[in-house]
Amino acid sequence: MSVRAYLVTQIIHNDEPTFNLMGDTKLVNFFQENAGIYENMSEGTGLTEIPVEVLKEAIAKTAELELEPFTVKALADDIDWARRMGEEYVRYYCL
Repeated sequence: MSVRAYLVTQIIHNDEPTFNLMGDTKLVNFFQENAGIYENMSEGTGLTEIPVEVLKEAIAKTAELELEPFTVKALADDIDWARRMGEEYVRYYCL
């Protein structure tokens, strides 16, 4: 069996971030505890995946995680995108 390497020509991401790794400390800690956001981050690429169920749990803990309304909306939009695409995870590009 062989493993092939393919050229990546572009990574397309939204213009606005869903959350801030440095500013949304409680949310990022929640993602680390429940989804291993840093362990899942591909070596040096800044790509990580968070299960939709964990995103839903974060929204349910809005007050506890001190989420801003725009972050809650962005997470909900990401969940909706995943539903429409038939995805169980949302991939994030962290830069």
